[in-house]
Amino acid sequence: MTDRRARSLIPASLVHGEPGADGYDAFLSYSRDSDGEFAPAFHAQLLDFDRREGVPGLNIFLDRTGLANNPSLWDSIVRKLERSRYLILFASEGAASSRYVAKEVAWWLDHREPETLLVALTSGRIVWDQTANEIDAISTTALPAPLVQRIDHEPKWTDLTRLRQRRFWRHHPDRATALAELVAPLRGQDVGTEEILSAHIARQSTASLRNRLASAALAVALVAAMTAGGVAWWQADRAGKAVNANAAHLLGATSHVVHQDDPATAQLLAVEAVRRLRDGQTRTALFNAVTANEPADPYLLRTVDVPEETRLADVAATATGVVGRTGKGDLVRWNPDDGPPEVLRGDRTPFGTVSGPDGAGPVVAGSADGTVVAAVDDLGVTVGRFGELPEGSTTRQTHLDLPGATTVAVTPDGGTLLIAWRDATTGNHRIGSINLAGRDLDVLESDAGPSRPHEQRLAFRTKVGTDLHVTALAVGSSRTLTVADAAAGTLEVRGLDTLEPTGGSDQAVTLPHGAVPSPALRDWATLDDTDDGTVVTVRHWADGTERTAACPVPRAWSGARLVALDDAATRALVTTDDGLVVCEIAAGTGVHRTWHLSGVRRTGPPVLVGAERVVVASDGRIALWSTAGTDGDVPLPASASAGTAGPGPSAVPATYRDPVTGEVSTAVAWSDGTVTVHGLGTVTLPPGSPHAGVPLLPVWLDRERLLLVAPDGSAYRTQGGTAAGYEAGFRDLVAPGLDGGDPRCATVVDARRTRDDVLLVDACSGLHLLDADLQERALFVPGPLGSTPRLASAWAEPGRVAVADDGSRVAVAPKDFSLRVADLEAAARGESDVWTVRGSSVQQVHLVRARSGSDDTALPDRLELVTLGLDSTVRLRGVDGSADPRSLDLTGTYGDVIAVLPGPNLVARNQGPALAFFDMETGQKVGELATRLYTPDGPGGPDEGAEPAPGVVHAADGQLLVVQDHGVTTGWTFSDDQMIDRACAMAGRPATAADMPEGVTLTDPPACAQPG
Repeated sequence: MTDRRARSLIPASLVHGEPGADGYDAFLSYSRDSDGEFAPAFHAQLLDFDRREGVPGLNIFLDRTGLANNPSLWDSIVRKLERSRYLILFASEGAASSRYVAKEVAWWLDHREPETLLVALTSGRIVWDQTANEIDAISTTALPAPLVQRIDHEPKWTDLTRLRQRRFWRHHPDRATALAELVAPLRGQDVGTEEILSAHIARQSTASLRNRLASAALAVALVAAMTAGGVAWWQADRAGKAVNANAAHLLGATSHVVHQDDPATAQLLAVEAVRRLRDGQTRTALFNAVTANEPADPYLLRTVDVPEETRLADVAATATGVVGRTGKGDLVRWNPDDGPPEVLRGDRTPFGTVSGPDGAGPVVAGSADGTVVAAVDDLGVTVGRFGELPEGSTTRQTHLDLPGATTVAVTPDGGTLLIAWRDATTGNHRIGSINLAGRDLDVLESDAGPSRPHEQRLAFRTKVGTDLHVTALAVGSSRTLTVADAAAGTLEVRGLDTLEPTGGSDQAVTLPHGAVPSPALRDWATLDDTDDGTVVTVRHWADGTERTAACPVPRAWSGARLVALDDAATRALVTTDDGLVVCEIAAGTGVHRTWHLSGVRRTGPPVLVGAERVVVASDGRIALWSTAGTDGDVPLPASASAGTAGPGPSAVPATYRDPVTGEVSTAVAWSDGTVTVHGLGTVTLPPGSPHAGVPLLPVWLDRERLLLVAPDGSAYRTQGGTAAGYEAGFRDLVAPGLDGGDPRCATVVDARRTRDDVLLVDACSGLHLLDADLQERALFVPGPLGSTPRLASAWAEPGRVAVADDGSRVAVAPKDFSLRVADLEAAARGESDVWTVRGSSVQQVHLVRARSGSDDTALPDRLELVTLGLDSTVRLRGVDGSADPRSLDLTGTYGDVIAVLPGPNLVARNQGPALAFFDMETGQKVGELATRLYTPDGPGGPDEGAEPAPGVVHAADGQLLVVQDHGVTTGWTFSDDQMIDRACAMAGRPATAADMPEGVTLTDPPACAQPG
């Protein structure tokens, strides 16, 4: 579906009659109970939407009387249906239960083409069962029975729920896109949503510009009379800004329309939109473009389609990308930096398999730049060339008949092809080399073929026997060839020119059973699932050394197996039934990073490319991840193994963003007393410390120093860091006077960094302000709730303390008590009356800066309280003043609100394995993000998992942190600049004039312009 227009939900095999030529463009079917007011209003908008010059107006029939009131009208309704080209169904709970809507839909299914039924969802749900590949009839609440029974593919629809649930829907930013999606098919098969939307916005822009220019002209005349030219310039400037805003909004709307079919263009258009104007609409377009992958993943850069719907059967890494072969006999090459994948079509039957008990299936290899590709199966070897052909060459692909071939290799320069096979006549195993340099592929044959002189033929230059059943070949940097027999656990090193064993090959080499080699065969790795978690062991065969590293696999992910190891032996790739895990296993550091990749379902062959890329072939697509410039996920502490049933320890994350570089440091304090500093290791308390195993609250003092506060008020300060971890030093900072005279309050339950101070909160809501330089003792501010402990620790009840980013206010939400807000600036001046009651009991509280006007580049101007109620309702109210709170109207049928993200001012709601994000000002859904959000304490045990509860999703310094059963997923950021950088990386190319919608000129330089 190229433009998200509503399409048919029924089998294409049904063919019916055509409507009369003098009838209606569409018949609008709806439930009077559900949409009795909304449908007529939206109908009027449809009729008025596409008013282009020279284009006739739409004629859409809407029955205002209704069969329920007059069943005898059915014959008249049938005549209207017969004269209509399309049926627009307003899907809702009322429509699903209306026998009259069902009657209209049933008639349409019996008499019309499937693509003429358009669905617009106004309420309820449409749920597709991915496992059964059919509509979930139980969970689907918005479709009438005749339609549910005849759906044969995953349905698409125009989503009107965002409009239907808002009073002022005519001004909703999604209105124009929704109308365009429904109008486009009514205008013809070749008319896209983008064309309709562009025409509408251009018409609005023209009218707006005309009005503004008229106002400007009037102002000019007035100013001329008053000899004051400044006002005219101001009016003209406003008109120019209006044109710029209209262009930005058109770019954002077009990005939204095309993102399903052309993600790269959507990303480029969104960046162009934000460059022109940063407001709610353009920032939403940017968020959607960046998170629009299916499903989105923090590290997934982009996915591309293999041309002409070929399906990759195997892939191998090159220096910068991958080469592969398809099940149809084609060869594929993709360098992500050079553009889309290339395909060499085969001229023979599809590839077969590699037989024998140790055959691992099809094998493919390529040169360093991917220009030469070779693939092997039972029938022999296929060789192909991409790029420029050698002088005199005419053929790009050919086949060598060599039954029994087991594996191939290509030298990095593409000049030599190496093949291993089992001779069917003698039963012996052999290795041979063929010179490809400068040769045509017209005749690729064995040495038995005399059709050309030997110096011209692509015949075997060298052939030798071997006792190994060769399963892998690798070309070394010193003119050597490594030969491996994984079943026998044996390696040989041979000269590349002679293929004879080298002098050092008499040493016995033992490979572990089931080990996976690096591409150069220098290192072999195994995966072990132990009681302490999943562990990768790397063995270097030359000297027998080995090392291990934890590779935490989420407990909800099944079928873990090791599939790749890179040549530097620093990354291992594990595939599971649910996603991929990349583990850093660098030697000597004691610190290991992990990336959990969940961006492609039904993953095919995955490989590690270079030092920072992961590539996967899946269902005719190729996916590219990057593990560069990020710290990956924070693993569980060693004391909480991934193999242990039941929930692991809870976490309190803390982040620090460097004000100069913008880099974010992350620390996670676990409830078992472990503190992990990401990328640096685990904090070790001094020997004999009384706080071993006691949960510690982390507070960043600066990029190099971390303060760890114990419940009794004692504090540890980290003194710099090394690759092995932080050195911890003890200093008694806060314990004296912590209780404020009442020992029942003397427990620190939360610790935060304000702009200038460190803030500690005790169990009675008492506040302790400590100078960030740790030179002064804490200033104590008594809590407003007396001396009875009212607050639990941040591990037990997260989200009950919030601090404004400027340090001016703190909000405390004791359980079962009203929310309180303290004025910290007044407290610092010595005032005692600093607390104000600001609401009822809530489960989370946040202090955010609400933005003024439509331009988000303006400085925030007001501080607001955002609360998550016990009923999962989000409410907003000013910190100052007496205005009642307003509830945030979060549209759509999603799960509970589980987090409020004050940095990007978003609200996160549960959507199964994903999060749906909503703008905090408007309630508009701005995108979704797949996180594989499953905690280990599901009702069915650790393998089933459960949807997360409030408190497992955190946002700080623009970074999203998700506590899961393998640790803390991190790396996402929501700042505009970093989202722009990510969009450019995902697009993989600069914008061109052809990407721009009609009426919008490309900026110079264009968005995502490549350096140089």
